[in-house]
Amino acid sequence: MRSIASTDEGGDGAMNWLDGRVILITGGGSGLGREIALQSGELGARVAIIDTHAERLETTRADVARTVGDCLAMRSDITREEQVVGAIQETVSKYGQLDTVVNSAGVYWKGPITETPIEEFDRVFNVNVRGLYLVCREAAKVMLPRKSGHIINIASIAAERGILHESVYSPSKWAVRGIGSCLALELGSQGIRVSTIFPGGMDTTFWENDPRRLSGQWNPSGMLQGKDVASAVVQIASLPPDVAIKEALVYRPGT
Repeated sequence: MRSIASTDEGGDGAMNWLDGRVILITGGGSGLGREIALQSGELGARVAIIDTHAERLETTRADVARTVGDCLAMRSDITREEQVVGAIQETVSKYGQLDTVVNSAGVYWKGPITETPIEEFDRVFNVNVRGLYLVCREAAKVMLPRKSGHIINIASIAAERGILHESVYSPSKWAVRGIGSCLALELGSQGIRVSTIFPGGMDTTFWENDPRRLSGQWNPSGMLQGKDVASAVVQIASLPPDVAIKEALVYRPGT
């Protein structure tokens, strides 16, 4: 982990700030987002999830609800401004507040620049950057009057360095890094924590349409498991409000 800041104000030392608080997770129907939702529920959080996949959304909702008795599931497209506004409003209407947002939704494209359709560029940036920005903006509108809240953005190790044939995906995650850095300055003085997480490659449904998986050439042996990255995210989300972690790199030891 890098950039760990702490104020001089004393806290109660509790390591589960999530207990009883409201957490909204985008991409919550599958992969990393699902794992974060499940683990947050196990810690006593009131969980809301957004996804575009109805069946996966319902499965995760039911699994979280079995732990905490309830879960708000919203089929929403984060690239649509009105749907983001509606999802934030529905969460606050149901639970009365919004304490933590995790921007876990993301899409991928890999290929040489000369073979990259501009439609793929637009698709990746619409979800990974525009959608994330809209969620951050609407969450901030709710959190600022209370001077309390936590926005956690999932970037990628691809925002640490250039990667061959990732001239679309990698820059989208560099943008996530930039948004997080700016918002940490803009919102931090007003009680809103902003954290950016940089996971290494994870073996999750994120890769389900990757040609390597479809052709049987997929080798996940060196990859992180989604539940392990989720554990790191939830631990950061559970910290008391007088501690802020701006950036965290999550990787397998020895890699």
